[in-house]
Amino acid sequence: MRPILIFCLPAIGDFIRCHSAIRIIAERFPGQPIDIITSRVAAPLARLMPHVRKAWIAEKHWKPGLKERAGLAREIREENYQAAYMLTSSTKACLVPWLARIPERIGYPREFQFGIVNRLPAGWLKSMLAFGPRKTRVADQVCAIARLGKRPAEDGPLPAPQLVVSAEELAGWRRRNGIDPAKPAIALYTSDFANKRSWPMERFVSIARDHVARGWSVWLIGGPRERHAAAEIRACLPAALDFTSTPDIAEAMCQIAASTIFLGVDGGISHAAGALGGPCVLIYGLNRAYMHGPVNEQVIFLEPPISTPGWVENTRAVSEDRVREALAAAIRKNAPQFT
Repeated sequence: MRPILIFCLPAIGDFIRCHSAIRIIAERFPGQPIDIITSRVAAPLARLMPHVRKAWIAEKHWKPGLKERAGLAREIREENYQAAYMLTSSTKACLVPWLARIPERIGYPREFQFGIVNRLPAGWLKSMLAFGPRKTRVADQVCAIARLGKRPAEDGPLPAPQLVVSAEELAGWRRRNGIDPAKPAIALYTSDFANKRSWPMERFVSIARDHVARGWSVWLIGGPRERHAAAEIRACLPAALDFTSTPDIAEAMCQIAASTIFLGVDGGISHAAGALGGPCVLIYGLNRAYMHGPVNEQVIFLEPPISTPGWVENTRAVSEDRVREALAAAIRKNAPQFT
């Protein structure tokens, strides 16, 4: 069987959302190999995605010129793909499967790539009229492309993205880091405290202290953007473990998968936590969770009350008490031995 190529979005959160479309395509073509193209930063997550055979890497902002894109297309041509699903609307991205001579190139021609994209999902014109400010969730967009614009027979939930860390990999991570699997841990993803998506530092510290007092470990999850925030938290709570210097995003997936519960804010790492399937409490700005949050059903979203003025974009109106209640409810449901 000829394999299928899926050109995914480059940012981590958007890339994870693309797995909803991958699941739809895998169900439509059972047993058919599926490869993906994404950015260098997101590509390590591909091996954790069911149904994905391998990943090609394309630079996130396509800094290379036509010569480099043509070289990638020559490599791809040797794989003899039967179809390419363009989950990104970038013309530069669409050039690769066109240069690779993949027969079917499926997607919305939002940058007027008629001919380069040669199979348009039903309702493509309506999608064109939505050009500009995004009016449709990324999850809905990528699933519509995977279904060729057709609605499913039943209006059920979207297939949720999945990331799977093997038991062997998780056990190895615990051994390398001296982690006691019997001790509960809360993973905190703060983003940068200067970012309006974050939650006040003193509230994260307060929640963390509560858990330390009950015998829990506190893990600070993230990358370079979160390192300053992690240092601020550790200055107030030295018992917290700082994992923000982790060099590999796949290693961060082990950290999240090994934790008992995840508390985070709007960001790609929170999408990963949702896809890993563990209990998650996510703090979002007003009216942002539906458009920008994970679609995984176990995720608990907390937003400012509906009475919050619409011009307020930060998360300060989400109280500590609401977060404590949500965490307690998730722990009672998923890890009652730690209540």
